[in-house]
Amino acid sequence: MDKLTPLKPVPTLIAVAAALLIWFVIPAPEGVEPNAWQLLALFIGTIIAIIGKAMPIGAVSVIAIALVALTEVTHPGQPGAALSDALSGFSNPLIWLIGFSIMISLSLNKTGLGGRIGYYFISLFGKRTLGIAYALTMAETTLAPVTPSNTARGGGIIHPIMKSIADSFGSKAELNTVGKIGRYLALVNYNINPVTSAMFITATAPNPLVVSLIAKGTHDSVELTWGMWALAALVPGVCSLLVMPLVIYLLYPPEIKSTPNAPHFAQEKLRELGAGNAAGENHSGGVRAVAGVVGRHPGDDIRSGAGGEPNHRGPGWSGGAIGQRGAELG
Repeated sequence: MDKLTPLKPVPTLIAVAAALLIWFVIPAPEGVEPNAWQLLALFIGTIIAIIGKAMPIGAVSVIAIALVALTEVTHPGQPGAALSDALSGFSNPLIWLIGFSIMISLSLNKTGLGGRIGYYFISLFGKRTLGIAYALTMAETTLAPVTPSNTARGGGIIHPIMKSIADSFGSKAELNTVGKIGRYLALVNYNINPVTSAMFITATAPNPLVVSLIAKGTHDSVELTWGMWALAALVPGVCSLLVMPLVIYLLYPPEIKSTPNAPHFAQEKLRELGAGNAAGENHSGGVRAVAGVVGRHPGDDIRSGAGGEPNHRGPGWSGGAIGQRGAELG
């Protein structure tokens, strides 16, 4: 079992002191409502706690939500409305979509499926350095829709695969041999990540915020669904992924251009990964069960607009309720 992250006293005290200082000592600027200034105090304290890693970010978030409800800063004297504001984020359908994507992402890590996907593509296309680059590109694109953290995807899944390939050819920074193959693969890995992050709503955390801002700014007249986003990004995204490895290959040509042993290396890695462990399979099975339940009612709530009316503006998951809720609070 993973150890719980202990409470760090110093960052905690700094965060609390900053919040109390803004709340009770620093006067609100002219034109700013007192409750808005107090909400800023809670926000600043929360940010400091997160930056200082006073405790896990989930715990900090729960405490911040509780404080917003208990202090009634959004609706003074109206505990019900304050509680509704504090919990309003949980009514956001795209937040739940991201949460479900995180579950799938955890399943990829538990089962090692992310690494298997990467090594599988390398076993197919890895006879040349350029082929390895396109194999990494295909692996990243495959994982992007279900990995809502570009850092976790690029740094936690694809980078170790890329590094193991580079190391197997003796391309290491400490040996000053990155020019063999490592520099090229690292540049490809770095540049495919933002492209895949822009191709799907669930590929990185800020994308749902974009959907929310567009819906709010257009009063729900423009409503981006998961399918609409993916369809719009398909052509520019695929073109970028096809051209980018070749452009980097021309700008920073690797010394090693033929890699006949890479497919065998990838197959060995696949054998090392084996069939997975029981905990990972149980986690994956749980995710599949939830996916089955969600899949039975793809139009319920997730694709609902105001008043629960079905929304048929586009394919896939909808962010309509986000814009409506934003308009209500704005």
